[in-house]
Amino acid sequence: MIYYKTSQIVPGKGNAWMYYECDDDKKVLRTLTHIPEADETTRVSDPIVKRLIRPDILQDADGEEFLRLWGDA
Repeated sequence: MIYYKTSQIVPGKGNAWMYYECDDDKKVLRTLTHIPEADETTRVSDPIVKRLIRPDILQDADGEEFLRLWGDA
C-alpha cells in the first residue's frame, strides 16, 4: 500500500489532515480526515475519488499512522 496526506485549515477547528490509502496503481481504496485539535476523525471506506490526479503535490504518509487513525492498529 501507498499512503499520502495533505492538510488545510478548518476555521475554528485547526488543521484537517486528509489521508489516502492507495494500491500500487494509485487507486484510492480508503480515505480519512483527521482534525487533531478537535479530536475528530471521519473514515470513508468506499471513497468517491478513486484515482489520485496529482499525487506529486501530496506528502508521503506513514501507513502505521493511517492504520492507527483508522482503528486497524
